[in-house]
Amino acid sequence: MVSNNFLYILRSLLYDTITYVASLVSSLIVKDEHKILFFSTPDFSDNAKYVYDKMVELGMDERYRLIWCVYEPIAADYVLRRTLKYFFHILTSKYIISTHGTPEWKSHNQVAIELWHGLPLKNMGYFHEYPNEHPVAKFIRLRRTRRFSKMVDYFIVTSQFEGTLFSSLLNMDPRKVLILGQPRCDALYGSPEGGMDCLRRVLARDEISEKYIVLYLPTFREYDANASRNIVKTILANANLKRLLDNKNALLICKPHPNDEGVFSTYNGERIHVVLNDDLRRENVTLYDFLNTVDILITDYSSIYFDYLLLNRPIIFHMPDLEEYREKRGFILDPLEEWIPGDVSISDNELVYALMDAIDRPEKWEEDRVRLRRLLFKHTDGKSSERVCDLVLRL
Repeated sequence: MVSNNFLYILRSLLYDTITYVASLVSSLIVKDEHKILFFSTPDFSDNAKYVYDKMVELGMDERYRLIWCVYEPIAADYVLRRTLKYFFHILTSKYIISTHGTPEWKSHNQVAIELWHGLPLKNMGYFHEYPNEHPVAKFIRLRRTRRFSKMVDYFIVTSQFEGTLFSSLLNMDPRKVLILGQPRCDALYGSPEGGMDCLRRVLARDEISEKYIVLYLPTFREYDANASRNIVKTILANANLKRLLDNKNALLICKPHPNDEGVFSTYNGERIHVVLNDDLRRENVTLYDFLNTVDILITDYSSIYFDYLLLNRPIIFHMPDLEEYREKRGFILDPLEEWIPGDVSISDNELVYALMDAIDRPEKWEEDRVRLRRLLFKHTDGKSSERVCDLVLRL
């Protein structure tokens, strides 16, 4: 029987060969200086979406053709991946704006602006060690990291600290790093009324403006696909949590990780509401469009909590598998306690107590939140999207 390692190595080598050849061919083709390709995960989301929206607002779509490379149709100019039109555009576009890594077919006569998708808490890049990883698989993974670092032309970060961190993680030339801020964070500076209206539309309910809004965002465990799912299911079924939400007139909104969405369905209860990507796509929004209405954030190892620091509101870290996660994935920022400005819970009952404390004493961790915000964000003006647009115009 052929091993999974062998199949992975074979597929990887084939993919790397194809993209390398595509890059060489692309370098021989004249580029359209007025064509920009957008990539994000999921489609039409994250930092790239906010840059795109700002470009349209500024009228840049009259000067440039803005094309999204997606897997499913969207309400914008798009091309479906792996189609003939897709291959035509990736060979002729001058600019590439992405959120989860510059495509490996990028050529030297194209300009790649990597927005990324948040400051990492967990190990990645050269710091990441997979248990029992095959030596050849490790070589391929690190080679891809080196290739990405060479291909990207501009890597956007929020601070000098983050720039230094990514330069180390990816072995990237620090001169490629620009401190322009995360475009998605611009939405946090929008009007609370607009955020609440967005949340009403996503939830399809109107009676939420007087409720205490709690958002739970668990991340995905690569080493155990069932781990996150079981943690979420246990929380949503906890009777003490439901009583607390009822007593405090609070609404818990749970957004599972995209890799876990197949296990959950949209659920609209009196005190608990499960939101999926389809709910966001239906309204053409992201979590950040209503994040400024959230009173308390519950997460574990997701980088969204760094962005939430801009609002200076309580954060709870529910980490029932903390030691296992530390052993199997590990953390870049250590000691971890210095980087998590909020109560840590390792059981459902501890989570309930932490949530009650956060509602009653929102100022408890304020000093630590402010300290980290100063370190991690140079810009706090809600104009990061504009700075990225200015970069494109200067180019």
